[in-house]
Amino acid sequence: MKKVIISFLGLFLILSAQETGARYLIITHNNFYNHILPLARWKHKKGMRTKVVTLSETGSTASQIRNYIVNAYNNWLIKPEYILFVGAPNLIPFPSVLGWNSDNYYTNMDGDLYNEILSGRLTVHDTIETKTVVNKILAYERTPNTTDSLWFKRACLIANEDYGIYPPQGNDTVYWNDVRYAKNLMLANGYNLIDTLSCGLGNNASNVYNSINNGRGFLMYRGSGFGNWYLPFECYPQYYTNNGTRLPIVLSFTCCTIGTGSTPAGAEMWFLCGTPTNLKGGAGYFATTTVGGGFITFLRSAVSRGFFDAIFVDGKRTFGEACEGGRIRVYSMYPYSGGDEEYVGFTTIGDPEMNIWTATPCSLSVTHPQVIPCGSANFTVNVRRAISATPISGALVCITAKQDTNIYCLDTTDANGDAYFSINPLFVNDTIYVTVTGRNLKPYEGSMQVLYSGMPYVVYLKSFIDDSPSGNNNHLINPGETINLPLWVRNWGDSIARSVIGILRSNDQYITVFDSTKSFGDISGHDSAFTGNNGYGFSVNSNCPDFHSVVFDLMCRDVNDSMWISHFNYSVYAPVLTLQEVQISGGNGNSNLEPGETVFVKVKIKNSGHSPIDNVNATLQTLSSYAIVIDSFGSYAHIGPDSNAINESNPFSVFALPSTPQGTNAEFRIVLNAPFYQDTITFSIIIGKKDYYIWNPDHTPEPGQNMDTILSNLGYSGDIGTTLPVDLSYYNVVFVCLGVWPNNHIISQTSPEATRLVNFANSGGRLYMEGGDVWSYDPTQGGYNFSSLFGLHPDNDGGSNMGPVGGISGTFTNGMLFNYGGENNYMDHISPLNPNSFLIFRDTDNNFNCGVAYDAGTYRTVATSFELGLLVDGTPPSTRSALLDSIMHFFGCYHSIAEDLFSRCQVSEPFLKIYPNPFRNHLIIQYAVGSYKCPAVSIKIYDASGRLVKNLSFHPSSFIPHSSSLITHNSIEWDRTDDSGRRLPSGVYFVWFETDDFKRVEKVILIK
Repeated sequence: MKKVIISFLGLFLILSAQETGARYLIITHNNFYNHILPLARWKHKKGMRTKVVTLSETGSTASQIRNYIVNAYNNWLIKPEYILFVGAPNLIPFPSVLGWNSDNYYTNMDGDLYNEILSGRLTVHDTIETKTVVNKILAYERTPNTTDSLWFKRACLIANEDYGIYPPQGNDTVYWNDVRYAKNLMLANGYNLIDTLSCGLGNNASNVYNSINNGRGFLMYRGSGFGNWYLPFECYPQYYTNNGTRLPIVLSFTCCTIGTGSTPAGAEMWFLCGTPTNLKGGAGYFATTTVGGGFITFLRSAVSRGFFDAIFVDGKRTFGEACEGGRIRVYSMYPYSGGDEEYVGFTTIGDPEMNIWTATPCSLSVTHPQVIPCGSANFTVNVRRAISATPISGALVCITAKQDTNIYCLDTTDANGDAYFSINPLFVNDTIYVTVTGRNLKPYEGSMQVLYSGMPYVVYLKSFIDDSPSGNNNHLINPGETINLPLWVRNWGDSIARSVIGILRSNDQYITVFDSTKSFGDISGHDSAFTGNNGYGFSVNSNCPDFHSVVFDLMCRDVNDSMWISHFNYSVYAPVLTLQEVQISGGNGNSNLEPGETVFVKVKIKNSGHSPIDNVNATLQTLSSYAIVIDSFGSYAHIGPDSNAINESNPFSVFALPSTPQGTNAEFRIVLNAPFYQDTITFSIIIGKKDYYIWNPDHTPEPGQNMDTILSNLGYSGDIGTTLPVDLSYYNVVFVCLGVWPNNHIISQTSPEATRLVNFANSGGRLYMEGGDVWSYDPTQGGYNFSSLFGLHPDNDGGSNMGPVGGISGTFTNGMLFNYGGENNYMDHISPLNPNSFLIFRDTDNNFNCGVAYDAGTYRTVATSFELGLLVDGTPPSTRSALLDSIMHFFGCYHSIAEDLFSRCQVSEPFLKIYPNPFRNHLIIQYAVGSYKCPAVSIKIYDASGRLVKNLSFHPSSFIPHSSSLITHNSIEWDRTDDSGRRLPSGVYFVWFETDDFKRVEKVILIK
């Protein structure tokens, strides 16, 4: 490969203004000069020669700044390719182009509108913000967070429908098509998780925060907005994100969400939030300063698709190139229909040269000399993938020096992973920096030392992992393994190093070096020596964490007591097993564990580590006195990195004592064992969830109190309180009674209660909410907008004429009619929003809607604007008792004995569980049968001779089991007596179980 060598006399990237120029020009407000230098130094070091100037040098007006840039572009030997403006629009002018604020004023060099230079802007107002965004950019590009290796391949895409419904209509189809277009490109490029959020699907800003806090590489918004995204996706990341260094690129394809003066907007909220030591929000933001409607939807669509095509189709690497791809797309498609205005309006907030991650950064193994001679040095830098050791072509290698600013060399690696250099270092003991970057390559930063010629210099050259003696022979370091490390050293000097001894050490807490000393003998100048296949030896603790980097020190000494110390490192690759989901089956079929039930428990676990794991044995243990583990063994054959597994073929079995109080939280733990791996994960199962919780912050609490009394009289179990519990998983249904103005309670959009309620619903909960203002008026006054969550549309703020209210034919309120005796001021009018929501109440004399039910699939809700507890009971079914019972039935909650048994008989396939076996005094026979009616159940016990000794048969309609047995939730307990009540002797017995379409015989052993 042809060498690319750049050497400029007198280069000093920061302090002097060279006519030779720079590829990256940073123009900063004077206040931020010192704080932008870390970014400038990094850009220069990685191969993007950089120059920083202040407004004192360029001038502070827009025309003065432009004149400086034009001169640089026309007269510098190296023209700027990128420009970064450091300062908010009130500090560095944000001029007008075609009527819109635009940095295109500075970057259009030849008057054709196109940007000859790609620009970005850090819209900072003070030094804290400057340090924060510089640290964000460096954290994103220079030291990417690979602790979570998957966030780079995950995204969150938002379609905020103008009509608020799904399936979309009108311009909403454009939003959705853009989301699908981006998603398909991402999936084709190996992305593994892409959230698609929308108002019509019931999502909101809380879902955005949750997504970002779990790590996403991109966040895109399509929909309406100005200043911020419109509800329900109006975001305040400065308060609700805690994503650390997992920083997304935020794309706002809507009207202006960039602060064009001193006041921050959505862009600044995402880009500037956090502190220098507590990063959060986004690493970059792309949005426009333009505002419009109608056809502009299609213009933003073109920008969106052009952006993603630039990255995933054209292979563009930098943020600025991707942004320009979006601008060029809209201008080329619609040059006379607004495309020109969108071209100048869309602005890159952030570092335009920042390399965008589209995959997990690849760790590198880079080989180069540790020392080079003063005067003249020819050397090769080899770049390979750290795990597979395959060569990487196209990586950019930059050589710079700490003292000798004449040295500045670039080369890209060839097919063998090699880059070639010839330099002339002038200063002894100077440090020569080696920096390697590339598309989806984790940056490598190494160094070489400049020494006099004519002396030996022996340091580490290379090594390899031999884990065959006690490991899995995958040539990677895994916890618990004993490693043989064959190793080479090289004498980089000109003279012989005699009788060289190498001593290997590591201060790492997880490493024990037990074979530390090797003899390399005499090593000629520029020659290497090998330990042989029997290399150094070390062991790895079994609890060493995944991706832990181990630093080794190699001390080489010759016969003359010359000593050379070099360093190298390896990563440890380990599985990391975490709990994903607990699935409950069997019992009465409601996916819960009830008192007296035995259920199967399947546990899904995920390997989020970098190493696969095989033959995992799992032992379930209970920490609760109310739960008994019947079958404690489970297993997982193979779990690859970033993969899930579930003990489908051998689930655990758990029994809950009949005496267990409803809502008991039973703690469990699973002990996981595999070769070189042991861990424990814990989880809890709520036994017998309570039916309801009534959150009653209404300043006139009677409605909620009445509902609690009625539900309790119906036989439902629950609690009531004026505060919302932090953990709502103890309840099947949550009722929220907010009251009517002026005595109502407002749930603010930033309140933890709003987040809890949304999370409860999205996790499969059932949610009822009533209030006179919560739907229409409160969201305009800082209240949380629950409309999309409840599948309703707030028609208007209403008046004081609520009642009578009538049920709707074909729904669970059919035939109901109530007079209303509650508070009656500004009662919101609400209507169904989409096909999955339906009207359940309507004011009968004023003809407005006031009750909506919603089946979202994963959760259900009921919303009213009146106070249910203050409805006036009439002739059945027009009673509050019947209404609340119907709501509970809609929520899938039944209490009466007949309903409970009926629901328990409706299981999809037969189930029979007999335990314990062998048994002493009591045998539990648990069953469920697949039928839409409760069939007769025949359960008979025979001894070894075939003689019938016990008949436990019964028909569910009687609700009375045969004598000497006890029915408990589809369970019968046999007390080892015969039909005459006599105690039977130990021995073998047979349980004959039969229904209309199911028959089974099980052998049981009765012991003394």
